[in-house]
Amino acid sequence: MKPLPPAKGGNPLMPDIQAGHPAPVREMVLMRHAQAAPAPFGEMGMQADLARPLTAHGRQTAASCGALLRARHFTPDLVMVSPAVRTRQTLTAIGSFYGDRQPDIRYVNALYDAAPQTIRDLLYEVPDKASNIMILAHNPGLQALVAHWAARHCPPGLENALHQGFPPASMACFTAMRAWNQADDGDIRLTDLSCQ
Repeated sequence: MKPLPPAKGGNPLMPDIQAGHPAPVREMVLMRHAQAAPAPFGEMGMQADLARPLTAHGRQTAASCGALLRARHFTPDLVMVSPAVRTRQTLTAIGSFYGDRQPDIRYVNALYDAAPQTIRDLLYEVPDKASNIMILAHNPGLQALVAHWAARHCPPGLENALHQGFPPASMACFTAMRAWNQADDGDIRLTDLSCQ
């Protein structure tokens, strides 16, 4: 894991608190793509996997996820998406975010088939100004990272949902008081989990 950059001025233990004002709560949603069709019979390899589209059920559940995110008033500043067709189509099916906010959308090649540490390390590249972020990617990396963070801080009502794994269209919501590019694992807290 990369070392944390030093805090910029102020109290090094609470770098986001200035003049008695509490730090803003930052939100992050980790989401697995919705249900995708298998690759055509006989087609194997990365290109065939990248090209797998969503099923009709997948589009429907992704749209339901979008409704849930709008109901939570989630307004991402930044969305990082795997380049696979199924993740791109999931983002499209989610629809607009709360208030029709248009986030900065980045297609990140490293998110395809990413290990949990690769996904974790992407947080160090999040701009300071991006308070709310979404990462749309794949298992097994997402499930392992959700389990890792939940092992530190898991609200009592979410343990059973964690045992369901992280099926397609699952979303895990986290908060942090520090900027994402400075937060360590102990700062990142699971607040909600939706397994479709």
